[in-house]
Amino acid sequence: MAAKVLVIAPHPDDETLGAGGTLLRHIASGDEVYWCVVTHAFADSTEAYCKERLWMIEKVSRAYGFVKYFLLDFPAAALDTVPIRRLIDALSKVIQEVKPDIVYSVGDSDVNTDHDVVYRALMVATKPVYTPFIQEILLYEVPSSTNWGFPEKSVRFQPNTFVDISKFIERKITIMRYFGEEIKTFPHARSEEGVTALAIFRGVQVGITQAEGFRLIRKMIR
Repeated sequence: MAAKVLVIAPHPDDETLGAGGTLLRHIASGDEVYWCVVTHAFADSTEAYCKERLWMIEKVSRAYGFVKYFLLDFPAAALDTVPIRRLIDALSKVIQEVKPDIVYSVGDSDVNTDHDVVYRALMVATKPVYTPFIQEILLYEVPSSTNWGFPEKSVRFQPNTFVDISKFIERKITIMRYFGEEIKTFPHARSEEGVTALAIFRGVQVGITQAEGFRLIRKMIR
């Protein structure tokens, strides 16, 4: 039976960097995948830049084959200035519409403040009493954020769930290129080589060629 999957991305590209191969695998298996983008531009961005980002989001959604994407339209790099109740309400609305079986999100290990705020809001929005349909919540790692976390935070990301993406790594890299300047040159962690190296590293941890690692924080078996 097809599963409903919701991936939460504080910024468009987080979902691809951290879980792109897994999302492609879900879609190839016939699952319904939905994408929630919390921010898409800086508060002082030009109208032309905002339009370009919106077109990029549309193009990426089509490339994956997402059933639907949600754009919450909060300002990037400024979520800590937004009343968290607004973000909780916005995420709750998406979750209640999709009613996902599986949720992927950033966690509390990242150096990026937007990621930290999204994680805290999501934990409130997914309280079991309000979201009994959610069977799993998994946190993904974002190169150049999770790996650069403060020591007391970065130790929290110890993946306990691994997904074989060896058949999807090339497609993941192709979609990464849609993000243009957001993808950096080697040896940056956000480079094609850096993302590939991370996939190899996570793979060899469990004896496969390429994998994405996740921190499973909730699993409901009924």
